[in-house]
Amino acid sequence: MKAIERLPESELEIMLTLWHSEKPMTAGEITKKLSEIHGWKTGTVHVLLERLYERGFVSCDKSGYKHLFSPVIKESDYRKGEEHTMMQRFFGGSAKNMIASLLNADGLSDDDLEEIAVMLKKKTGGK
Repeated sequence: MKAIERLPESELEIMLTLWHSEKPMTAGEITKKLSEIHGWKTGTVHVLLERLYERGFVSCDKSGYKHLFSPVIKESDYRKGEEHTMMQRFFGGSAKNMIASLLNADGLSDDDLEEIAVMLKKKTGGK
């Protein structure tokens, strides 16, 4: 599998909006959603969508009156790439060190730890 290019935060915001939409979106719909959060204008969204389109992150259906944008890259695939990059950069490629760091982080509740324990048991076959 080809490595997926890392996105700047602004482009990631657009991708998250598209990933969490149940249908393709127009630039206007994306602008409306993101202007509430970031105050972005239509021109900003158009520039970011063009960049994403040129790099193959989104497709654009231009068959109708309005252009409809859809993600080409799956969120899960992008997330895996980011996790791999983080593990390489901060934990020397060691999943064990990354998990240990996350377990020692502030903010994990007892419920979080319990859910993690259940996941690990499933992964290891209950050992």
